[in-house]
Amino acid sequence: MAKGRWTLSEEQIAIEAYAVLMQRQKQGRTLTKAHLESCLASPDIYRDFLKLCLEHDTSKDLAHFRKGLLEVVKSIGVTKISAKIGLSRLSLYRMLSKDGNPRLGSLMALFKALNIHIWIVDEDFKRAREKVIRPKDIKSIVAMPKTIRPSGHKPKSP
Repeated sequence: MAKGRWTLSEEQIAIEAYAVLMQRQKQGRTLTKAHLESCLASPDIYRDFLKLCLEHDTSKDLAHFRKGLLEVVKSIGVTKISAKIGLSRLSLYRMLSKDGNPRLGSLMALFKALNIHIWIVDEDFKRAREKVIRPKDIKSIVAMPKTIRPSGHKPKSP
């Protein structure tokens, strides 16, 4: 986490991890790639990270989401997760690989081990979350979309 009086929330760290690890954007000075990978071991952070991976996956076979799952599994520990779900390490790697074709039962066991659940959402929800916004990309609080402005905030008139 960033040092000093400015600390980032778990959601902001997850957004930064998604931008750096999945979208291959340049890492910041305070949150390096290695630090972001280690942060993915925290349940609060990897849940938000996986939400972003799934929301922004446009592939037919969920390859982007599986890549995100592999990042999370690596940060927690492949051996630890494979023992929890009853698969070998090799099977877990194959399941989440680029050419993997995981069974629904295996994915559900992995989700249970990670303490996450699948939800079904409509198009309105999806449209509201189309663009990932990193804190450093926001010029001011007024420029923020209404969906991420702090509640009770009223912009100052010029």
